[in-house]
Amino acid sequence: MERRDFLFMTAAALLAGCASQGSTTQGTDSSGMRFSESERKTIEAFYGKADGPLPPQRAKPGDVLDSGLRPAKLPSDLVAKLPHLPAPYTRYTLGADVLLVNRDTHAILDVIPQIAR
Repeated sequence: MERRDFLFMTAAALLAGCASQGSTTQGTDSSGMRFSESERKTIEAFYGKADGPLPPQRAKPGDVLDSGLRPAKLPSDLVAKLPHLPAPYTRYTLGADVLLVNRDTHAILDVIPQIAR
């Protein structure tokens, strides 16, 4: 095998390995954190019934927030009604979805779909 062929094959093998490492890997948080029933009821009562069409669901539990997405913080009026979360967990809205996220890993732990306006 010529040196040029060897270098080409080595580069191809390295690139193939890198290509399999996507940013949409499943979340690795094993904490079991989820929205409680009381949190769900509080959030649903805060937002109420949707009057018109909402944007499609954008996130699912087990997904990882992509770096290009810009989730928003929950309104302070709603945060005051919810129990405090331990670090590194937080709640966000993304489109019409309310998310429970691990800030360290960006893993989406739970979703209340199609509720926020």
